[in-house]
Amino acid sequence: MSSCPPEIFSCSVCLEILCDPATLPCGHSYCLQCIQKHWDKAAKGVYSCPQCRQVFNPRPSLGRNNMLMEAMKKLSVREQDRPPSPVCGLYPQLPYSSPELCSLHHQLLELYCFDDKERVCDECSFLGHKGHRVVRPDEEKNEKQQELAQMKAMVQKCIHDRERIIQTLPQTFQNAIQDLQRDSLGIYTEAMKCVESMNSHVTELLQNYESSYYNRIEDQRYRLQQEICQLYKQEEELNRMANTEDSIQFLNVSRRSLSQVGSAELQISQPEAEASRIRSAIGAFGEGLQVLFKGSLANIFRTGKTLFNWALLPFLQHQNMIHITIVTGPANTSEQWPFFSVRFQPTLDHNSAYRHIRLSDGDRKATLRAENQNYPEHAERFLYWRQVICREPLAGSPYYWEVEWTGQKVTIGVAYKEMGRSTSDDSSRIGHNEHSWGLYWSGSAFSLWHAGKETALAAPKAHCIGIYLDQQAGVLAFYRVLHKEAHQICCVETEFSGPLFPSFRFWSAMGSTITLCQLD
Repeated sequence: MSSCPPEIFSCSVCLEILCDPATLPCGHSYCLQCIQKHWDKAAKGVYSCPQCRQVFNPRPSLGRNNMLMEAMKKLSVREQDRPPSPVCGLYPQLPYSSPELCSLHHQLLELYCFDDKERVCDECSFLGHKGHRVVRPDEEKNEKQQELAQMKAMVQKCIHDRERIIQTLPQTFQNAIQDLQRDSLGIYTEAMKCVESMNSHVTELLQNYESSYYNRIEDQRYRLQQEICQLYKQEEELNRMANTEDSIQFLNVSRRSLSQVGSAELQISQPEAEASRIRSAIGAFGEGLQVLFKGSLANIFRTGKTLFNWALLPFLQHQNMIHITIVTGPANTSEQWPFFSVRFQPTLDHNSAYRHIRLSDGDRKATLRAENQNYPEHAERFLYWRQVICREPLAGSPYYWEVEWTGQKVTIGVAYKEMGRSTSDDSSRIGHNEHSWGLYWSGSAFSLWHAGKETALAAPKAHCIGIYLDQQAGVLAFYRVLHKEAHQICCVETEFSGPLFPSFRFWSAMGSTITLCQLD
């Protein structure tokens, strides 16, 4: 009996569990009230079984089947005592798990404490978790689902906005560049018009000066001709005087003639001197124009540093700049950008090398050695700090070079020629004075040194450093290079007052090396 399914005790009329079961003569059982109503609605005198259609005449007198009722009660008790079994069907079902009860209060663990991160019952929430954030998981889930829906909508909006920007970005950028080119062309056209207008005015001025000078020449020629005639007369007078035999008359005539000759002064304007003054004024204008152009160009470069790659692309290509891969995303993706470099290969200067630094490989490699290299004395040699600089002064156009180093610590930078060499103070140490800049690896982090001030930098270690210098534009940048991929470490913007020299400093680790790389 205990194995019988519940459908055995259901009424085929109401389809529910039998209530006050009544059994017909045919053996089928129904709810007493259901079978009575069924027969009340049937045709008069026709009383049949709803299942087997057996007709009873006369209408049977029905009562509750007590034996069936007792069997149903016993079955119900056994079903309650037995743990429920998993539901079997056509599809796989998850295994049944009985509700978890609180070990202290034997109540369902229907709540969750966020502070203690555990499930609790109602009584626990008032006792051991008082003041904590206790919620019903289902209710909290509903609230979180609403928040997730809002976040999802927000994310979808962000995705839509960014997709729209991606679609419009090329055109927006192109429009911006075209506007800049149009404005730039307009400014330079106006500047050329101003220069041409000034040239026209100066040309007109010189033409007027030429006409005026011709008039002055005619006046001076007429005056000189008059003076020549007068001098001829004086010459005749002197000839007559020379032939005078009377001494008294000779003396009187000679004193008067000599005084007249002395008063004839040659006064004529010099065109070379006046032209030289005009030429100096025009030359000063040209020099001022060159200074203005160079200063304005450097200012444009510094102002547009954030768009440096794009703004200088045509210029860098014209200057024979090389290209390098710059990583802008995951390790397996990269983009080609114009790198700020020219093919430049510096060499180390023997005259500056510290006495324990050995140069090799065509003066491209420096090694810190324990033995003295016995260099001759030289005014440019570092006497205290383990440093060496390059021969080539860098000025004007951009330069790019790369340095590989080994050891525990290193300083790589640039310096003016005026930096000290013979002292043990900061005036001779790279990065610790006004005449030098140095990128320093301390063994754990990078930092930039200048004028004795340190700026900490967030960049991982790299044994190959790229240096970009545009002395004219006032830009100095350091890059870490790995597998032909470069990331900027830092960038300095300033006004350089003169040529700079690549500079390097060793620390105490013997065998440390610095190598100037050959750029392909």
